[in-house]
Amino acid sequence: MPLDFKMIGSNIQNRRKELHITQQKMASDLFISESLVSQLERGVKAVSLETFHSIANYLKTGMDILTANPNDQKAQQNKLINDICLLLDNMDNPHLYILFKLLKTYMEQTQQVYQFPKGAMKIAENREDNEKLP
Repeated sequence: MPLDFKMIGSNIQNRRKELHITQQKMASDLFISESLVSQLERGVKAVSLETFHSIANYLKTGMDILTANPNDQKAQQNKLINDICLLLDNMDNPHLYILFKLLKTYMEQTQQVYQFPKGAMKIAENREDNEKLP
């Protein structure tokens, strides 16, 4: 399947805007021209794999997410997981443990309605048994 450069450009633009980064700042930080950023976002210009990798890293996302169709359910799920990981990245262990307990409680209370995969609750139970954090 050929790459859809307009879709990729739109994904780059959307992610840049989510992070409240201007085209000018992105261009300056990546040592590329503002014109190139504009052309990429419009899907009229392609870049090397190395530059594309730099853009993905700069936008704190994966190349797979930037090339994925945003209407694809799995792509949406991957993006959400990526964004959650970014939020958790700078948290300390006590706060991560609080979030873990909240998530586990949520899953227990909604298990009847949503029927999470069987292994999900077992993973949470094993993690809690094996890692008692302060």
